[in-house]
Amino acid sequence: MLGDMLMSIGVIIAACCIYFNEDLWWADPICTYLFSIIVIVTTIPIIKTCVEILMEGAPRKFKVEELRAAIDEAGGSDIVDVHDLHVWTIAQGKVSMSVHIKSHKPLKTLAAVTDRCRRQFKLYHTTI
Repeated sequence: MLGDMLMSIGVIIAACCIYFNEDLWWADPICTYLFSIIVIVTTIPIIKTCVEILMEGAPRKFKVEELRAAIDEAGGSDIVDVHDLHVWTIAQGKVSMSVHIKSHKPLKTLAAVTDRCRRQFKLYHTTI
């Protein structure tokens, strides 16, 4: 919205310059080029975020090693093996996780790990 407002102001200024002095016809293309540069610079971070979500990329601020340690801690001595731990972004601010866990007490381990993932890591979309 701010960019549109700046462009409108630029167009009005360029139109006034051209209205009063026709030799300043180049003011309109310069205004358009400047606005184009502003649009490109401001949309690059948005495009990066969109591509990361569409490609289901790993979240940048998420520490998978801490998650792995928390899973081991939550399951305690019941866990035999933890493998295929994957964390990815499914929407902006929403992270998904899948993991395979071998356990002596699967239901107890499932409840403990699910609770830990929700409380500590805010992971509500999990497949365990």
